[in-house]
Amino acid sequence: MERTGRNLESLSRRSGYLNAKCSAVVDSIAPQRVAVSYQINTGPLWKVASLDWALDGSGVDTTGLTNILGMRIGDAFDADLLEHGRSSLAKSLKSHGFAGLDETYITFEADTLKGHDYGVDLTLIIRPFRWEDGGAVIPHRRARFREVEWAYSDSIAGQFLRPEFMDHLIAIEPGIRYNEKAIEETYRRLVELPGIARVEIPGTLRAGEGNEDYFDIQVKLIQRARFGLSTSLDFTRTDARYGPVAKLTWTDRNVSGRGDVFDCSVSGGITSTQPLNYTNENLIPNSGTWSVEAHYSTLGIPPLPLSSLRPSNAARSDFTGLWSRESRPEYLRRSYGFKYGFHFIENQTRNSKVYVDLLEFTYTQITLLDDFEAWLTDEDNPFIQDRFKDYASVLSRIGWHSKWQSSPHLFGLIDSNVEWTGWGLEALADPLGLPQNDVGQWTLANVPFTQFVRWEGFWTWNALSDKSEDLSWHGRCMMGVGVAGENYPLLPFDRAFYSGGVNGMRGWSARQLGPGFSPYSVDGEEAVVVKGLGDLKLECNVEVRQKITEALELAWFMDFGNVWILKNKQQGVPLEDVAFSWKSFGLSSGLGVRLDFDFFLLRLDGGLRLHDPGNLAGQRWVGDSKPQGAFHLGIGHPF
Repeated sequence: MERTGRNLESLSRRSGYLNAKCSAVVDSIAPQRVAVSYQINTGPLWKVASLDWALDGSGVDTTGLTNILGMRIGDAFDADLLEHGRSSLAKSLKSHGFAGLDETYITFEADTLKGHDYGVDLTLIIRPFRWEDGGAVIPHRRARFREVEWAYSDSIAGQFLRPEFMDHLIAIEPGIRYNEKAIEETYRRLVELPGIARVEIPGTLRAGEGNEDYFDIQVKLIQRARFGLSTSLDFTRTDARYGPVAKLTWTDRNVSGRGDVFDCSVSGGITSTQPLNYTNENLIPNSGTWSVEAHYSTLGIPPLPLSSLRPSNAARSDFTGLWSRESRPEYLRRSYGFKYGFHFIENQTRNSKVYVDLLEFTYTQITLLDDFEAWLTDEDNPFIQDRFKDYASVLSRIGWHSKWQSSPHLFGLIDSNVEWTGWGLEALADPLGLPQNDVGQWTLANVPFTQFVRWEGFWTWNALSDKSEDLSWHGRCMMGVGVAGENYPLLPFDRAFYSGGVNGMRGWSARQLGPGFSPYSVDGEEAVVVKGLGDLKLECNVEVRQKITEALELAWFMDFGNVWILKNKQQGVPLEDVAFSWKSFGLSSGLGVRLDFDFFLLRLDGGLRLHDPGNLAGQRWVGDSKPQGAFHLGIGHPF
């Protein structure tokens, strides 16, 4: 009890309450049990009355030191802030060339006896590099990089990086002033290479002639095994699929000494997919998926030379080939694709990245199963039928992903991407002599090519409570819109927007909500849409999370959103019940339980529909009709 009291006094004094006293009161409340109440009399808050520097013989001047220290006259005399300021000051001086100056040379002297009213006279002392036997002072001297060597560990034989790529990655140049940021940047660039397991950058400070010293370094690379074989089993849970997917991957981590990597993977799984017949919500395993993917990634942006790129942007290019086969209750889909693109860091502080896919070619064949084909034929609705036709696309995409933070307790992510396809092909179709089908669509590889512009973006925020570490608020706003062209008047099924599901509107199962006011029974002669599918999406989610134990977390959430249909060739103008309307927003709320097993988080959410636009007018608000909702099993947080 006494030790606890002394600790509380010490914490108070470190925060500037130098006269703090703590006492304890013991109160018996039951046999063999007592209640202990600690009473802390903090006394007055001591503040910095003056701030002086003692730098004689150190070789350091006062330029900019006050701003780096972060403490000014009138601030509370906080020992923890002083420690932080000392660390920041040492790091800044190192980055300005003082290679041998660390925190051990920096001390503070505090005088509380000069008659100020609870004021502290603070002196920052930077000691010289050393004193000689005769008392002469040896100051700290700035240093410059001199020798920069790099070597490999002999523990693993492998392909070495080419010299021009090493020169591009190493930020340290002989002759420049010593800078720890250059060492840190070099370490970060090298350790991110797939073929590098560990990086060591030892250095030696040597006395030089004149007023500066020299700092010699050696960059030592410890390589990974060049070839690798790995397996994984992922439990996927998206808005449309649920089930395990196994993957086998072979990897070459340094193909040609360019910091490049090649991997080839085969994956397959049996999943449960929300059917499209609108009357069956049974999520027993009903689908199979297989894929073969080859991926090559290299430094830079070929054919641009490395010398034309900034190393800090960490630019990489990716070439991907993919074949996939998906068997669903309604159809069999085969896809062939190739993609070339690159990405680079736009702002390292925010970890802001730009992604560019210059070319993505996709060829998709859809074979309808008999029951589903008969249903489409009976509907005789081009608006629905065009969603499930073979198609080809030559697509380009650009995206931006960035973190944001306004304070340690408020931060989040921003993500935005836009993609387009078919517009260039349509302009060149006549000059290239591309054939047309019987309905006048230009074709590529004997199928009509898609034509659309599609944008999608989201903004998330996380607010941590400053009163409780176990309480937090989270939110997401997302929007997507796609506009189809004349050659293929609808977004393909896999590029349209979905509603409902485990990561969206949790009061509905996948594709049960929308578009607009669409009712839940859309079969028969009145069917004009694919349930839950739209060209426009708007959704906002809010979630409050309360940690109960290290492994158990409870959450309350509210979801607001829907999908809608834009103007299209078949309909002429949107039907009133599927066009955008503020009255057609869905609203749901519910509770969730999360089990955190460190390597993955298991989530169970139950959502109640507060406003259901799929019901008849007058029966849409909770209480007007029988309560409805949905339960979801998910992996990881929804956002």
